Amino acid sequence: MKTEHPLPRTDKQLLHALSVPQRQGDYPRDSRAFVRIDSSLRVYWHTLFDICPGLLELSGPDGLAIFRPFMSWAAQQRLSLNWTYYLWLDVWLQQSAFARQVTPALRYQLMGASAARWATGDRSEANGIFLAAADLPDLVCGWKTQTLEGARDIEQIELAEPLPAPEAAFGYFTVHSRHLQDGFPGWTDVPR
Repeated sequence: MKTEHPLPRTDKQLLHALSVPQRQGDYPRDSRAFVRIDSSLRVYWHTLFDICPGLLELSGPDGLAIFRPFMSWAAQQRLSLNWTYYLWLDVWLQQSAFARQVTPALRYQLMGASAARWATGDRSEANGIFLAAADLPDLVCGWKTQTLEGARDIEQIELAEPLPAPEAAFGYFTVHSRHLQDGFPGWTDVPR
């Protein structure tokens, strides 16, 4: 007679819980499922707080006051946690109890982290990305490396003549060169 295991035994069975901190509470702390969920979440935690340590000044040294509610919100919103991860965190922060503590400098840091993640992960022929927040004046640009010895390049740009603000919280466009020969192409909404 085959017995059913009450706890998931494989990552496939845990897939629904791997990015939702509240799901850890569904499993005993000494279970393999709890440990696997915890390991999965640590990747997201480090991706956030190692890159943007200023967030720990808002939330405390463990970051959980930001991390857990943001990850739950991201799951509810069905957000992919790709290069847009930091932009979505900014959107969440703007509607959270932390909103008044978030400085423009931290917001630009989050935008820079998104641009850097795009520059290291994007496989299209585009060489750069321009990001804008609807309520911040400067753009953030990320450039892919062009040589084996090179590194990605992230910069904050203050334009003499501002571009129109994106309609959503953030907008972006990609370019093939550092020159906007064809002019401003318009903003694309950040993908979910």
